[in-house]
Amino acid sequence: MEVLMRIILFFLFGFFIASAHESFIVNGHIRMLPKIMALDTRLKSKTDSSKVIFAVVYDLNRKSDAQFIAEGINRVHHERVSNIPFSAIALSVNEVTERKDIAFVYMIQKCSSKSLKQVAEWGIENSIPTFSYDVADLESGILGSIAFERSTVIYINKKTLKEGKFHFDGTLYQIARLIE
Repeated sequence: MEVLMRIILFFLFGFFIASAHESFIVNGHIRMLPKIMALDTRLKSKTDSSKVIFAVVYDLNRKSDAQFIAEGINRVHHERVSNIPFSAIALSVNEVTERKDIAFVYMIQKCSSKSLKQVAEWGIENSIPTFSYDVADLESGILGSIAFERSTVIYINKKTLKEGKFHFDGTLYQIARLIE
């Protein structure tokens, strides 16, 4: 019985650590991604309105997760970054690819590879930066991701960067790691 209790406690402890880690990553993305968006030198030309649109994109039935992240981005940044007014909104994969007013895309975790590729191709075609929760998504053509290792690392997909003809302030290139 004592062994069974230890096993149960071990799994519960692991679950809580994993949940805390995921929350830490999402909060880091909420704080950093709008700042990366502001480094896009053609940001203002991507919208007709006074506010830039930051799309938090979800797949399947993850709308509430995307809305939570979008609300967090708006709350933390007060809908302004580097004197640029913006609004983060939750959109499905199909909704984002039909719109022409999106300036930046963040794909939340657990999106299908089909959806990742669809959004990546749309981003390249329209020169809209696409970032993802998971660094592994760069293999699907996503432009970038943020990883929390010993320090915070911004990864940029070099091939996608060239194909999409993205233009960022030189600061991003100095701090990011370009990967093949």
